[in-house]
Amino acid sequence: MPQEPISEQEQQTQPETNDQNVPSEDFEAGVLSHLDSLYRTARRMTSNQQEAEDLVQETMLKAFRFAHTYQRGTNLRAWLFRILNTSAINRYRKQASHPTTTSLPEGEDFYLYNRIKDLTGQELSVGAEDEVLSQYLDEDVYKALNDLPPIRTEAK
Repeated sequence: MPQEPISEQEQQTQPETNDQNVPSEDFEAGVLSHLDSLYRTARRMTSNQQEAEDLVQETMLKAFRFAHTYQRGTNLRAWLFRILNTSAINRYRKQASHPTTTSLPEGEDFYLYNRIKDLTGQELSVGAEDEVLSQYLDEDVYKALNDLPPIRTEAK
């Protein structure tokens, strides 16, 4: 049975891919023509060359992976920038939900304190709580509080 010709309206709503679901050469050329402007925008969004390159790479991957969803006759540039923007937002949200943590090497917890002590030859000044306690408590109470084991003096 012969196929009916496709109307112009249907042609515009069909994706711009060939039979193997591979993007057409026109689609590929159009996408690649926007590569520089995508990179510049990504660079402005991330303020980091490496992040911008990763973002553009992710955008290109998504554009070619979902080329079958692009409708010929619509604004390819807007479609690509929408992918870029959505990818950037998703990356930001992912980074915000997983903050980076850094652990200090063992034994360097009091590096700055010890360094100042070595340079000056004396202990750092007493803490604010010690100053307040020394002003308002008599000597016996102050001594008793200082004699408490550390587990009793730490706030949880």
